[in-house]
Amino acid sequence: MSGPGQSRPGRREALGLLGAATAATVLSAALPARAQAPAAAAPGPGTPQPGVPRLGEELTPFGAVRAGNRTRAIPPWTGGLTTAPRGYVPDRPSPDPYVEDVRWFTVGAADVERYKIRLTAGQQALLAKFPESFELALFYTRRSAAAPQGIYDASLANAGRAALGENGLALRDATVGIPFPIPANGVQAMWNHKLRWRGTGLSRTSVTMLQSADGSRSATKLREEFASPYAAGDAAAPSLLYRRTVLEPREQAGSSLVIQSTLDPIASRTRAWAREGERGRVVPAPDFAYDTPDPATGGVCTADMLDMFSGALDRFDFTLVTRREMYMPYNANRLTNPSLTARDILWPGHPNPQFLRYELHRVWVVDARLKPNFQHALPDRTYYLDEDSWQILASEHYDGKGALLRYAEAHPVAHWQVPVLFPAIEFAFDLTADRYAARGLEYGLPPPVFDAPVRPEDFTAEALVRRGRRG
Repeated sequence: MSGPGQSRPGRREALGLLGAATAATVLSAALPARAQAPAAAAPGPGTPQPGVPRLGEELTPFGAVRAGNRTRAIPPWTGGLTTAPRGYVPDRPSPDPYVEDVRWFTVGAADVERYKIRLTAGQQALLAKFPESFELALFYTRRSAAAPQGIYDASLANAGRAALGENGLALRDATVGIPFPIPANGVQAMWNHKLRWRGTGLSRTSVTMLQSADGSRSATKLREEFASPYAAGDAAAPSLLYRRTVLEPREQAGSSLVIQSTLDPIASRTRAWAREGERGRVVPAPDFAYDTPDPATGGVCTADMLDMFSGALDRFDFTLVTRREMYMPYNANRLTNPSLTARDILWPGHPNPQFLRYELHRVWVVDARLKPNFQHALPDRTYYLDEDSWQILASEHYDGKGALLRYAEAHPVAHWQVPVLFPAIEFAFDLTADRYAARGLEYGLPPPVFDAPVRPEDFTAEALVRRGRRG
């Protein structure tokens, strides 16, 4: 097991993973015996190969294995959560659809060897570091991830036309849906995460909290806005737009950041602007990229750890390793209870495990290694992408000597009204200093508004000047 300052074993050996394989081989290995077919070469766009599971049949429109697993611990996907849970009252917070679920079993520090194949290296590090207080509560798997039918239809169409450009990084001929439901490599899988369905627009107010080992904590209240012209089918605008504004503390109020991302990070790089305070000067922020410390998290996260991973793809070699069954954070409705406070959720060293829910899910595993002649403070990474939504659920970040320095988890909730699976809270752990950041805390604030009426022109340097503190 790798921990801070420890030498890290080979990633595939440590996780018990398969070696590099074609997408067809990985898919076949993940299917139940009755659905498997002989492995074949990875399919080209629009050219289903004999023996490769087909989208809409053995696979969902997002490329997930529709069937459950052999032990039935993972159930079949039947469309996700798309109807109101029992007890729902209009204009009031939606109740926990799985409130009656009971804990299946618990993984503690003494159980690591038994369950190691299902645990991330980050989970193992937390269990080793906090053996008396941290544990993983495992619940019955609920495949609640869902999306609108139009997104599914677009994903099926993308499977026959989407491709990577000559540089192997730019995205071509994809729109609205998941670009690569059957990914052939790690770059395609990471594009699926970056362009996963989150609605065409999102607006929310939340708190980012930095919890220190001594029990002290600091809070930053943020208004965040996100727009996806890509999901809206607008090819003329940048593909993804993000904006955040500090509301508290008062001395930082009005400070804003705007980011514009494109489908071709080589021809048109990500652009960003920042403003210090409500009356500050708007300046380009090209440095808010890659391993620049994110001030909203006290430097626990780097800029490209926003949204688990939102950076450019050009500095890393991404390898699609396999798809496997692992214990992942999921259906985190307990964390959204409006009666909870920071004292309830945030303990020194780690969150209160009473409010965390883990389930057995199939995830795509992607390795990222820094390319030669580039620099990054965290040059070696592993990402775990949910097969049902393409949300990155966990990520590990190592230094150049293989020591695990950072670990992050996204704890998602299914918003049946949209429908969409979206992180309620992201936890990012600095394993060298026993501190961590929690992003997305609501504390009784209004829930996220999906498909909010945001416009591309609101995500520009000019908009920061016009709107001042209201930005």
